[in-house]
Amino acid sequence: MKRRRNAHWKTVARATALFAMTAGGVATTTAFTALATERTASAESIIRTPNPPRYAVEIEPHLNLSMLDWDYGGTSFGPGIRFGIPIMSPGFVPRINDSVAISFGADLVRYSGYTYTCNAAGCYDTASFWAAYVPVTLQWNFWLTDRWSVFGEPGLTLRHSFQDDYCGLGPGYNCRGRDRLLGTFYVGARLHLSDALALTFRAGYPNGLSVGLSIF
Repeated sequence: MKRRRNAHWKTVARATALFAMTAGGVATTTAFTALATERTASAESIIRTPNPPRYAVEIEPHLNLSMLDWDYGGTSFGPGIRFGIPIMSPGFVPRINDSVAISFGADLVRYSGYTYTCNAAGCYDTASFWAAYVPVTLQWNFWLTDRWSVFGEPGLTLRHSFQDDYCGLGPGYNCRGRDRLLGTFYVGARLHLSDALALTFRAGYPNGLSVGLSIF
């Protein structure tokens, strides 16, 4: 009788263990499937769904860094900030997920090894100094996925150099004045960490490269 009872309880124990293992496997598989589905959904393209994010202003503090400046030679670095105010949402192409904003701000950049004046005999290099930039651009955004967006920025930038213009060096020098109005173009991308935060990368003229944090 005891042997029958023991055999019975062993059978029950085995069945219970098998059920637990099966249930645990199903639960684990379901969890991984749900997680994979969530990640896949977050990476799915939304560019054909014209529903841009709604925000009142984008605030983007950033750091400018360029090892080879487009116009002046040498290297430069310094802090900056941008503000973006949406003016069209959706943007110029209503069938896609785009928007348009006015972007403006200020950059304070320190130059090192700056080539300031040139003539037939060569170029005259000045000591390191600071320059201020005030860009105003039209920012065209393309919202690709929940994690990524890209943009292009044509516009104008007012530049003021905290340095003498050195035009007293004599005739023949191509002296750059301290105040200049520059044509401007940037391209950039955002890696969205949440609905309110994104890492922003920008490259273009005149300030080269920048990396910042966008706050929506």
